[in-house]
Amino acid sequence: MNTFDQTRLLASGSTGDAVTELVVPALLLRAPSASWSQFVHVYVPQGPAVAFSGRDLRSPGIAAATEVAHAAGFATVVRSPGGRMVAYDSGAVVIDHLDRTTGIRHPGGATFAANAESHVRVLRALGDVDARVGEVDGEYCPGEYSINVGGVAKVVGSAQRVTATGSLFSTVVQVSVSDRVRAVIEDVSDALGYDLRRSSIAGLADYAPALTSQEVAAAFTADYRTRLGMVDGKVPAEVVAHASVANGPSPFHVDDWTRAHPLPAT
Repeated sequence: MNTFDQTRLLASGSTGDAVTELVVPALLLRAPSASWSQFVHVYVPQGPAVAFSGRDLRSPGIAAATEVAHAAGFATVVRSPGGRMVAYDSGAVVIDHLDRTTGIRHPGGATFAANAESHVRVLRALGDVDARVGEVDGEYCPGEYSINVGGVAKVVGSAQRVTATGSLFSTVVQVSVSDRVRAVIEDVSDALGYDLRRSSIAGLADYAPALTSQEVAAAFTADYRTRLGMVDGKVPAEVVAHASVANGPSPFHVDDWTRAHPLPAT
C-alpha cells in the first residue's frame, strides 16, 4: 500500500448535469495551477448523455446522430478525451483521473494497459465476473484496452487527453445498460456509419445481476484510495459553479467552451 499523500485527492459523487460533469475535468486539466498532483473523481452520472469525440464530428452523419440522441432524451456533448462515441445514464460509473506529474502524461499503450489491468482486478473482485482486457469484435468505441466479459461483450472503455498542464484519463464502466442506452448506442452508431455488433453491448449486471452502480463506484473509489495512496477530497466548489453555467450549440463542445472560459488564476 502506498503512503497517503495530501496532494493526491479522491472525490466522489456527481457534480451536476451531463454537460457540467464533462466540463469539470476539462477545466481542472487546463487550470493554470493546482494544489494537487493527482485528482480522481468517481461518480454515477445524473442523466443520460451521448459523449461524442472529435473524431465523431468528422462523420457526415454527425447531425443525424445528434438528432437521434436528442429524440431519445440524451444530452449531446463533445468530450475532451479522444476515442469514439459512448452513451450512458445512471446505470454507469465514470472515473476521471487527472495527473500533473510526468508518470501518466504521455499518451500511448502503457497508460491504457496499466489502467485496464487495475480495473480488471477491481471487476473480478466484485463477484463472478470474467473480466478480460481486449477489444471484442464489433464493439462500440473500439479499443485494444477495452474491458470485456468472457471475450463476448464490452463493459468498460477509456480515453485520454494530454495537454501542457497534465493528462485526463477517463473511463466509463457500464454496470446496468438500460434499453434506452442500448438503443441509442445502436441508432447513433448507425447514423455515424460505424459497424456495431449489437450483442457486444452489455453491462456488468448482465453477468452479476446483484451489482449496482453505487457498489461499483464504491469499489473503484476504494481501489484508487489504497492503490495510489489518495486522500478523500472534493471537487472545488468554484470549479463546479464555473462549469454549471456552460452552454452552447448542440452537441456542446467541451474543449471549445473551456478554452473560451478558463478558470481564473488563483
